[in-house]
Amino acid sequence: MRRVVSTIAFVSSLAIVLPTGAGAGSSTYEPTFQPRIIAASAEARSFYVEFKARNDGGFGHSYVTLGIVDTIGQLRETVVVGFMPKGAEDDRWSKFGIPVTGSVGVSRSDFVRRPNARFRLAINRVTYFRLVNKVRDLRNAWTTYELLVRNCNNFLDEIASSAGLRTPIVTAQYPVDYVTDLRALNSR
Repeated sequence: MRRVVSTIAFVSSLAIVLPTGAGAGSSTYEPTFQPRIIAASAEARSFYVEFKARNDGGFGHSYVTLGIVDTIGQLRETVVVGFMPKGAEDDRWSKFGIPVTGSVGVSRSDFVRRPNARFRLAINRVTYFRLVNKVRDLRNAWTTYELLVRNCNNFLDEIASSAGLRTPIVTAQYPVDYVTDLRALNSR
């Protein structure tokens, strides 16, 4: 009981310090869409995974992209995906630590806003397709978003583990910090 009260107090204190105009329920809320998954072309020379995070005036958001390097050396994103509350009301209530409906998908900002932290890693063909399949599996299995237990960082954690990377012990942190820690653990 004491732990539950402590968690509620912590989440409530976070909600108090959040700017009231940011996030869902305000004019800046962005709806979620299905993840972008485009088939990799047969002429792909190599593959990569990139973990990204941005600040958005609230807690922030982390997501992952997969891609190929084509025959002329250009990077081509084939997968863009993250995990977030499904709708405006879900997003509003999630800030209080209440479990809400989650969605493995994307928002417009995942395509147009520059990330504040990123970590790109070359991977082989087998790992690329393993990660694409992992995204598809998580899309079917992850339907509940919970701020401190199952959030966008946990999603990245699942993908990074599937790629054989070392992951931060704590996922309940700001997304930019999580991606920075992930990069530090795997850049040695």
